[in-house]
Amino acid sequence: MHLRRRRLRGTRLGAQALAAALLCLCCACTAGGKPSAPPSATATSPSASVSSTGPVTLRFAVYGDRSEVEAYRTVAAAYERAKPNVSVEVQSSTDAPGSQKKLDRQFRDGTAPDVFLSDFTALPALVSQGRVEPVDESLEKRGIEFGDNYERLGLEAFAADNRLQCMPSDVSPYVVFYNRRLFSSVRLAPPGGREPTPQRTGWPWASFVAAAQQMSREDDKGVYLAPALTTLTPLLRSAGTDIVDDPDNPTTLQLADGKARTAVEQILTLARNPRLAPTTEQLARESALRRFEDGELGMIIGTRALVPQLRSAPGLRFDVFPLPNLGRTRTIADVSGYCVAHDSPHVADAMDFLAFASGDKGSALTAVAGGVVPANLNALHSPSFEQPGRFPLNGDVFINVMRRADTMPNPPTWPRVATATQPLLNRLFYAPEYDLDSLLTRIDTVSASLLALPTPSGSPSGSPSGSPSGPASPSSP
Repeated sequence: MHLRRRRLRGTRLGAQALAAALLCLCCACTAGGKPSAPPSATATSPSASVSSTGPVTLRFAVYGDRSEVEAYRTVAAAYERAKPNVSVEVQSSTDAPGSQKKLDRQFRDGTAPDVFLSDFTALPALVSQGRVEPVDESLEKRGIEFGDNYERLGLEAFAADNRLQCMPSDVSPYVVFYNRRLFSSVRLAPPGGREPTPQRTGWPWASFVAAAQQMSREDDKGVYLAPALTTLTPLLRSAGTDIVDDPDNPTTLQLADGKARTAVEQILTLARNPRLAPTTEQLARESALRRFEDGELGMIIGTRALVPQLRSAPGLRFDVFPLPNLGRTRTIADVSGYCVAHDSPHVADAMDFLAFASGDKGSALTAVAGGVVPANLNALHSPSFEQPGRFPLNGDVFINVMRRADTMPNPPTWPRVATATQPLLNRLFYAPEYDLDSLLTRIDTVSASLLALPTPSGSPSGSPSGSPSGPASPSSP
């Protein structure tokens, strides 16, 4: 099955333009660009049926830390109060890979939940295996206004085969988390010059390196850059190149390409400096995230998902800046959303719940936990997300950088690419000696062989996202 992901790249679309684009996404467009009538299959689709009036139990599978899962339980309880004839049974996992493995097993056994939270990286497998019921037409009938109320990037990420397959709930861009105590003595301005404000003007790479140098003292390290494709991708894009040859239909990583190679070498100059960044031996004793929580690390890169855990660290005062850039400000975002199982016996009821969970009230309830950046724009600009007076104080950075955000490449075999190249990336970041050109060429070659494979029949084994915790299974140099 060929997965066609609609991407509206470049400038941010206005509400009317996006609404028109999604109308064409939800319904087949004619050659002249006008929407045609919905496909006849809709008449027999289970999502077109009327919600039941008798008692119904919906199973709702989610993942996240304790505070996030509790927020989903709050959403379920609020819906039960609004719909007394419906019970929502929440099933939880600690993370996206664990949840996906559990879902794979449930789909095979015929016990899949009615509604489930999914990372967008799982979408190719979900669609190719016919596991999800497209949500666009059903939610439109329930009053969801896509163009005005939802983050464009989230809608694009869950679009495939000219349909909106799942409803985005969280669009969380990567930012720099920094320790406010260690950063308080950092001076980035030249003598007599004005101190720059990265949260407003962006963060040039030279200033980022200077901050790392000034925060490195004795046992404290200035920065941790994870050996991950998610680290390299936004930085390469900020340099005017990309990690792949074609973001929409990649055939190979292109790290050995001239402009990309130059950017990688510049990144490694910082990441491999043992005075400024933790070594692999130090990370084996204590993860980067734990070092940051303990006040021994100045900066890490991550998404809003880190916030609940960082808030629980005693005495930690932290904030966020945009990612540093090698020319222009760019970032990537992790996108997750709610999907409805195609074979659910309660598709119409599941769509009712989905409309509530992704609406203003449901989105605000999940935002309160602090670990998501709501795809619902009304919730995004509400006190539920802004949370004034709580760390990070510069929370508007998450909103501002979305103008320069995109997602990682996501062809069906991308999870295999991420897994197969990880040992080579570990060598790139940590091997005492290596030949840069040979290693970059090898990484590109491995990726090309995997991207040329047909769509895998199984689901991704895990998310290709990077982690601030430390290198994944470092290989021998």
